[in-house]
Amino acid sequence: MPYAIVLSFDEESSLLIYKIFNKFKDKKIGSMLYDPKLKPHITLSTYEKINTQSAKDRLMLFSIENKPFKIQVSSIGYFPVEKSVLFLNPKASNELLNIQQKIFSLFKDFESATSPSTWVPHCTLGMYLQKEDITKAIDIIKEEIVITEENPFYIHTKSISFVKFEREPLKIDWWLDYPLKG
Repeated sequence: MPYAIVLSFDEESSLLIYKIFNKFKDKKIGSMLYDPKLKPHITLSTYEKINTQSAKDRLMLFSIENKPFKIQVSSIGYFPVEKSVLFLNPKASNELLNIQQKIFSLFKDFESATSPSTWVPHCTLGMYLQKEDITKAIDIIKEEIVITEENPFYIHTKSISFVKFEREPLKIDWWLDYPLKG
């Protein structure tokens, strides 16, 4: 089973994203994000194998040394791949890039499936979207999130999290949060 290290959001940010998940579910758009253990997040790195106790210890220290921050969402994005992923596209701020780089460095002794040069920060809203559902999904997102230059939209981070999951179908085995305190 693979593992992920992710940035989890505060309650207000998460509730808004859960609202979108639930509207997708009600309208049968996509088929991925319905595991009740899944929390809105931005994945920083993934690993096929990792020493879980070592990772927990490192993340505990990391959470003490790093503070929560806000992430500006710049747009709605789409990966036109087999899984057709629709996501919130965060602005690649120095804070976000630095956090990912710190995690990558902190876990450099484990083989990551991601690297800073290939990492695309995003908050997945839906997967396995049919072509005809993409416009409907975007309309739902636009009902909930208005992104303009005059009115930017922010997600607020709350914790660094360690997740054990199954890929197909997506199922969360466990999710451990370490509140950012720095």
